[in-house]
Amino acid sequence: MITLIIGLIFNIALGAAKLVAGILSDSTAVSSDALNNLSDAAVSVVTIIATALSARAADREHPYGHGRYEYISTFILGAVIVAVGVEVLRGGIERAAHPETVNFGAAVWATLGVAIGVKSFMTAFYALRGKKMKSDTIRAAALDSASDAAVTTVVLVCALIEKFTGVHFDGYVSIAVAVVILVFAVRILKSTVDRLLGNRPDPELVNSVNAVLSESKSVISSHDLIINDYGASNKIAEVDAVFPHDMSFVDVHAECDAIERAVLEKTGVRLCVHADPDSCTERETALFSRVSGAVENLGATVHDITVDDENKLVRMDVLVTGDAPESEIKQMIGAAVRQSLSYDTEIHTDYI
Repeated sequence: MITLIIGLIFNIALGAAKLVAGILSDSTAVSSDALNNLSDAAVSVVTIIATALSARAADREHPYGHGRYEYISTFILGAVIVAVGVEVLRGGIERAAHPETVNFGAAVWATLGVAIGVKSFMTAFYALRGKKMKSDTIRAAALDSASDAAVTTVVLVCALIEKFTGVHFDGYVSIAVAVVILVFAVRILKSTVDRLLGNRPDPELVNSVNAVLSESKSVISSHDLIINDYGASNKIAEVDAVFPHDMSFVDVHAECDAIERAVLEKTGVRLCVHADPDSCTERETALFSRVSGAVENLGATVHDITVDDENKLVRMDVLVTGDAPESEIKQMIGAAVRQSLSYDTEIHTDYI
């Protein structure tokens, strides 16, 4: 929260200073840059409110907490920046069509120079805080600050060129600023929509959970890891873990509890372990080895192989992690199965 409040204060101060400088110099480029900062300030207000709401504990109506308020605020951030970008683009096109002389004074140069320094500091500050807090919103603010610093630098350089050459860059610089703003906004919106729809979980987090599972001496293998995202600090997951078929129910239950506690402690993920018995026959084990060898170079792994002799069918789940077409993977699996059995294959495809 303090991080966002600090950013809010900086953005209001910079936006106001640039707006005054833009009015005094009659520069649409500087005024556009000011609107960019003021939109960041407005977004910071929304983000602060959303962060406070997302920190609320789970309740009867929201048993998974309120963490997704952060994603909603990030979406609002993107929408506001789109609106600002469109307005800046309109002003830039108008100034490019009807150029006017810009009057830059010492105060304007000083304002732009200080703004570049402050935004560079904010970039580093947000990046460090975002990494420490694992907050997508603060990481987005770091990228936004970096783009602001770059945009202000371009405005400053083009202003210097215009002052000493007389060539009117002001409108074109405004258009360039608008393009930067709109591209950044689209990236934010796409990322947020992906999170709300449910995209592939962070590979680093998946590896961390799998590492804890692999530490268990009782777990033969694991599959079907699903991580549900309810906010930056609220991940709920489930996984199928294979245990020896002769291991007692009591021991399996105790091991599942131990794994869940370890995953929560090391990753912050609340995991639910579903126990599968290792009940493969020798024929299924041999078939597993053959099929796995056939698709490993295609970035796919198989699990839960069963042979249905009555219906002459081999069923299995396939995890696709590479870029190979699903049709090619299924073709390779079918060919591998037919080397051992004249059975059809029924394949369920997983992507996580």
